[in-house]
Amino acid sequence: MRPDISRASLIRAGLLAAVWTNYGVLSAWQAHYWYSFSREPLSWPEALRLEVSYAWLWVLATPAILWVARNYRLERSYLGTRLPIHALAMTTCIVITKTVYDALIMPPQSAFREFTWAKLVRSIEFTADTAVLLYCIVVLLEHAWVYYRRYQQGLINAANLRTELVHAQLHALRMQLHPHFLFNTLHTVSELVHEDPDLAERTIARLSELLRLFMAGSAIHEIPLGEELRIMDLYLEIECTRFRDRLSVHYDVPPELRDALVPSLLLQPLVENAIRHGLGRKAGPGWVAIAAERYEDTLVLRVTDNGAGLARAAEPGAPASGKASPSLHSGMGLAITRGRLQSLYGDRQSLEIRGLPTGGVEVRITMAFHEAPPAIGRQTEDGENAALQSSDR
Repeated sequence: MRPDISRASLIRAGLLAAVWTNYGVLSAWQAHYWYSFSREPLSWPEALRLEVSYAWLWVLATPAILWVARNYRLERSYLGTRLPIHALAMTTCIVITKTVYDALIMPPQSAFREFTWAKLVRSIEFTADTAVLLYCIVVLLEHAWVYYRRYQQGLINAANLRTELVHAQLHALRMQLHPHFLFNTLHTVSELVHEDPDLAERTIARLSELLRLFMAGSAIHEIPLGEELRIMDLYLEIECTRFRDRLSVHYDVPPELRDALVPSLLLQPLVENAIRHGLGRKAGPGWVAIAAERYEDTLVLRVTDNGAGLARAAEPGAPASGKASPSLHSGMGLAITRGRLQSLYGDRQSLEIRGLPTGGVEVRITMAFHEAPPAIGRQTEDGENAALQSSDR
């Protein structure tokens, strides 16, 4: 560790010396130009000697100024006690710097040419305005650097919190899905064991595959749309088994959108709402449609059903009030979905629910479009579910 610290210290010291040397050279140019119009012009070598030497004294003073600025930061709640400390530190720095400069460099106006205390005070006063400005610049730069570091750390902390929030939301969604879905599926399988053993076996296989996919992506926030549709196909196949001939599924997803990244388990709560609150409360057969479109840098996903609609989703036989069911707008699944979209995409997302004139509900999600690498999400087992787009079940 010590070599690294030493190297970093040397770099900082070199940078500090370079900055003050540049300041000295600029001051020397200004002094040479200014005195060129006077009766006693100042040569370039003499101007460099005087101004660069003064700047190098500030190289030695800067660490002390930074220490004061770091330990007595000028913050609103401490201004009353810390401003006097800075005033004292600034006065001390100006007096010592100018006194040492006059004693060692011996400029033409040096107080140590026939020394008197009055000459020393006048010499210090002569450069006090510039010295005050230099002290304030060093303090302000130190404060600016600290606040910039705090800002960067705040961005990192916010990103970490956002990631933890999305992970917690995804975990909550999975915990909501598993018990409810497993109970219904196992109940269906128990009924099929004697009625249709082959279908019961296929349903168990689909459930096993679906749970495997859930576990495999438990820590993944975004997956390719093709993989999300594969999960939905397994989920909906099990749901179709439960509803027998009452439920059909339609996909309208162009092949070129398979690699678009979407939040994991984005569609499941939407489809579950369509089945439970729409088709589950409607007599006769129904359907659920999943569609995807792209508009430049925006991806649009739609989940549509022909169920009871918004007015009747909450209670069978309710009058058509035109108001949405509270469960549709504020259910845990939708609330988590809204939170995940906000966390992942910020203002570049929306989730809208609207009733259709012919009955049923359409949920429309918009989000920023970005693609997964070509190798992700393209492999399927034994070729099953490889062509979900533009297909019906």
